[in-house]
Amino acid sequence: MSSNPRHLRDWIIALYAALQEAEPHRAQAIRKLAGPQISRMVLDDDRVTVRFDQDMLRVTRLRASASLKSPNGSTDRQTVTALLLGYLEISEAISHDFIRLRGTADEVMTICAIIEILVDASTRIPALQGLAAAFLETTGHGGLRADRRTRIAQSRFLAEKERDLLRREGLLKAPGSL
Repeated sequence: MSSNPRHLRDWIIALYAALQEAEPHRAQAIRKLAGPQISRMVLDDDRVTVRFDQDMLRVTRLRASASLKSPNGSTDRQTVTALLLGYLEISEAISHDFIRLRGTADEVMTICAIIEILVDASTRIPALQGLAAAFLETTGHGGLRADRRTRIAQSRFLAEKERDLLRREGLLKAPGSL
């Protein structure tokens, strides 16, 4: 039996414990950002509530059929894998609806800040790097590089079409002209 986490609840607890051990100030930043707010998170079929109770992280499993009150965030293992491998930026994942966040503007910004702290720490802190590697072992990530190349090609194609339209309409000056 592997000692690696399997459920979203286990991953969150392991990530936070490793962050608390390695960089307590980052863990404190997450606690401060989250405050007493109860948030809901979904990773594929795993659902949890997350909150801090007197500086103690509390993560509770939810039934798959449980409704998600705001604030909440959901994604899938493929997206987390792409983020960890650097094939996808958080803003790009949100804009393509790979990460779905619900709540007030402040709640969504708080969720984004917490995600940024965890992704950053996962690239620098050995214990979190180990958890990221363990997570990657549980996912199939063979097609992610091709997916990223496709998104980049699509973005370049759309940007070129937009520049052509702006040039045709006289809204974009030709290179070298003043």
